[in-house]
Amino acid sequence: MPTTHITEVTERNRDVVRRLYDSVMSGDLSGIAPLRSADYRLTQAPGHPVPGTRIGDDASAAGGLVFSALGIEGLTVQEIVADGPYRVIGLVELFGKDADGQPWTMPVAECFKVEDGVITDIRPYYWDMVEVQRIAGHRAG
Repeated sequence: MPTTHITEVTERNRDVVRRLYDSVMSGDLSGIAPLRSADYRLTQAPGHPVPGTRIGDDASAAGGLVFSALGIEGLTVQEIVADGPYRVIGLVELFGKDADGQPWTMPVAECFKVEDGVITDIRPYYWDMVEVQRIAGHRAG
């Protein structure tokens, strides 16, 4: 691929992830659908309140379960890093309130695979799992 084409694809991919975060932050969950393939994958680590790999609509539903389990109220995008034809890293700060109404914040790093202008894979690679389990367990109790 010529360098100019890779640069254009990289910027397009970064924009897809930025639009995903914008839709989440504005509460426009219907705006997410055109940004992902019908069979995209979401993989969460073992020990996460919603572990494992989910595909398509099940992945979207799992995303909603994560927000509910942790009381996530929103996120702040710190940086979106893209280089090459497929990979984009989103560095965000999640925030919410636990079951007692106490605020919390947490950095999260997510790796996206974007192909032909749509997200095909999301893998969060960093969560503070001790804090995630505390918040989720506390909400369930």
